[in-house]
Amino acid sequence: MPPARSAGTREEVPFVSVVMPIRNEAPYIATNLADVLAQDYPRDRFEVLVADGMSTDGTREIVESLAAGEPRLRVVENPGRIVASGLNRAIAEARGEVIVRLDGHCEYPGDYLSRIVAVRAATGAANAGGVLVPVGESFVQKSICGAFASRVGIGGAALRAQDAAAGVRDVDAVHGGCWLRETLREAGPFSEEMVRNQDDEMSFRLRRRGGRIVQAPSIRVRYVVRDRWSLLFRQFAQYGYWKVRLVRRYPRQSSLRHLMPAVLVVLLVAGFFASPFSRWAAVGFLIFGSAYLAAIALAALAASLSLATRLWPGVVLALITMHIGYGSGFLAGLATKALPARARAWFSDLSR
Repeated sequence: MPPARSAGTREEVPFVSVVMPIRNEAPYIATNLADVLAQDYPRDRFEVLVADGMSTDGTREIVESLAAGEPRLRVVENPGRIVASGLNRAIAEARGEVIVRLDGHCEYPGDYLSRIVAVRAATGAANAGGVLVPVGESFVQKSICGAFASRVGIGGAALRAQDAAAGVRDVDAVHGGCWLRETLREAGPFSEEMVRNQDDEMSFRLRRRGGRIVQAPSIRVRYVVRDRWSLLFRQFAQYGYWKVRLVRRYPRQSSLRHLMPAVLVVLLVAGFFASPFSRWAAVGFLIFGSAYLAAIALAALAASLSLATRLWPGVVLALITMHIGYGSGFLAGLATKALPARARAWFSDLSR
């Protein structure tokens, strides 16, 4: 795929607005922005708009110090704090005919802009993206990476596609995004009801309008995973919680894969509490729980063999955390009106 700037003249290279909704990314944001600003796309043909969601860890100050010496970089206020409101505010101030979304906790190759813009142009897709490659340094992070790579892990197409095949393929949604500004104008803004899964919601609207969502597996983005089990649980609990909102709005978005973690949680909880009162319930709980743990152990072993066998216990724990977190969140989403305000806030607060 030729880079976008290979067109005849510099004027033919589309002007790109990179939009980055971030919050509390102090450990990564300076390196991240340095990589973004060093992209091999023509320097005078792209800008970077960072929508800061009221960061409390010094992220805003880091970005502002970098922007002081870099005219291509601007800070956008995002008092709504969530990704959807940050995207909408940044896009409203963007000057580009092409919009590319990047994240503050990812590491992008130097030719990312050129290639993703070229993929979208060549395919005429409503949205284009690459593949996420989970990375981390600690035992917890490496274990989570193994869980993402597992077939029984929970993740979107961007995380499940670990190969680097050539060409492109049609998917339901992709990480980040590359859209024509006009496409987003016609589709409408990102839904600010969606604290999570706002990209899935937009992708569904685009596909409903007849647009293609394409993924280029050869474009690989390094994604820094959570570094604590509690953060992983919260991440997936929020994914499950907000998936309910998406499914209620667009029933065609649902699949058995989304329901299985919730079914797992229901069966485990029901079996646990029924066991003291029924021998059959106790036997069923023991058989089901053992079968689940055996399946997870085998899946974790398969994932660990490609990493390091010492990670096996961590991958087991990561898979269980993902499943229980997502399933619990999905059930909470079904019962959201019955939840106290503090519980609803827990599912709405960003976990980075």
